[in-house]
Amino acid sequence: MSAVSNQLAPGLLIASPPLGDPNFDRTVILLAIHNEHGALGFVINRVAPLQLGELLGLAGYGEGLGEIRGSVYVGGPVEPSSGWVLGPRDLLEAGSDVDEDGVIEVGDRLVVSSSRKVFDAIARRAREDQASATDSRLIVLLGYSGWGPGQLEGEIAQGAWLPAPIHEHILFDTDADARWERTYAALGLSSLGAIGMRTVGEA
Repeated sequence: MSAVSNQLAPGLLIASPPLGDPNFDRTVILLAIHNEHGALGFVINRVAPLQLGELLGLAGYGEGLGEIRGSVYVGGPVEPSSGWVLGPRDLLEAGSDVDEDGVIEVGDRLVVSSSRKVFDAIARRAREDQASATDSRLIVLLGYSGWGPGQLEGEIAQGAWLPAPIHEHILFDTDADARWERTYAALGLSSLGAIGMRTVGEA
């Protein structure tokens, strides 16, 4: 694998305008895994049409949580019913007793997990504090984005994506609808100048 490939994950991918794929138009993706087998990431700026309490209710955590506010994000078109949580390792694992097998490391500080134990901890916190079920540094996602071997490299070569380093202030301290522009700005660029050379298919 090339040095460029080794540098893509962990990192961010910024969609070039216009991308041409409605799944990824104006998206920022947290790329968690990238190797010779392909790549896996999560869209972190597309809000799902349901609140956290609704998701917890649908996941079988009982009634009475429907009023819990909190954004849920559409992580991508692959397995849209799968749930994931992104956040700092110490916060994500606090009180959840997560096995290492249930965690994807994203750099030195961040992890992503689909462990039921993480959602158990979020639901428990929701019952204890109806006003706030999650810390602002936890991002709940549905589904993920995936690429086959060499596919992501090809899309980057076509100008569809711009790789960028992870900025935690963009992940956790920036409104979702501003993350795309802010990620470009963090690189000293304008999104108006990042036009993809061609459209791409679904990831």
